[in-house]
Formats: sequence, C-alpha cells, structure tokens
Amino acid sequence: MNSKTAKIIKKFSDLKGINSKQLKREWLSLNESEKDKKRQEFLAALVKK
Repeated sequence: MNSKTAKIIKKFSDLKGINSKQLKREWLSLNESEKDKKRQEFLAALVKK
C-alpha cells in the first residue's frame, strides 16, 4: 500500500465512521483487480461527499 492509498482509506474511514485499521487489513487481503474496484468505490464516495 502506498501513501496515496493510505490517505484515501483514511479519508473514507473518517467519512463513513469505520475503523481505518480494519479497512487497511481488508485492503491487504485483496488481489490487484479487487483493489482497483475498491479504490474506485472509495474515490466515488469521497467525490460525492
């Protein structure tokens, strides 16, 4: 996970009220295509706020 992804996860967790450590654990368990989909979901939610 690079720093850009970590910042996205942190902002998303703050927005949704979810524990960022839990999101990071889930992130590390995903494969590359799943990570791409999750990243797009996070970015879409952050843009909508």
